[in-house]
Amino acid sequence: MGFKPIFIRSETLEDQSFLNKLDQRIENKSLLNHPYYQAWKAGELTLDDLKVYAAQYYFFEANFPRYLSAIHTQCADRDVRQNILENLWDEEHGPENHRQLWLDFCAALGSDEQAVVDAEVLPTTEALLDTYSMITNEGSFQEGLAAMYAYEAQVPKVALEKIRGLQEFYGLNSEESVKFFEVHSTLDEEHSAREAGDLALSTQPNQEAGVEAALESALDAWWGFLDGVEEERHAIKQTVS
Repeated sequence: MGFKPIFIRSETLEDQSFLNKLDQRIENKSLLNHPYYQAWKAGELTLDDLKVYAAQYYFFEANFPRYLSAIHTQCADRDVRQNILENLWDEEHGPENHRQLWLDFCAALGSDEQAVVDAEVLPTTEALLDTYSMITNEGSFQEGLAAMYAYEAQVPKVALEKIRGLQEFYGLNSEESVKFFEVHSTLDEEHSAREAGDLALSTQPNQEAGVEAALESALDAWWGFLDGVEEERHAIKQTVS
């Protein structure tokens, strides 16, 4: 099933065709099909596996507002900037900002906050951060939006699966353990819908190839990130055995 944003600012068949191509690329590399998430859905991960994942994902979540800020800075379209600003506000403001919600999840797993912040960054995690930094700082704002859309369009379904797995297999039912995912299961529907609409209206035909390439690079970086986490959990398992 393809992605269906709840709101698209598209008025032409050409715009919809472009978005369909982006959505198909996302579907082809759906994160839910990655072996790591398959193991999560099947309850095959240990608590230590989840801690490793949580520590690595922290670095993306901590840097996510900076990527949005970079896109905002590059964008000359006032309407698009306002949409980016709303996304940035959702991520960054207040005591329950999304970085803090993620740290609350880490704590629910039994991880010390400082240990998470000071964790060693895996090479594949660094590659993910570098990919997003490069696209959002050096690419067009449309390419930056495509990198965001590559991820945020997937988050609602991924978040719901994570909640189910955490509750069913790991007994994690507290507000702290699932709130990050509950928030993103709905909020990122709004974010990705705005991104889709802005991409449809602002991407010119001669920019489409660059936007598709940026989206594909982001998708590859996410699969690489999960590859690294998956390799790390198997390495730990071999060490223990």
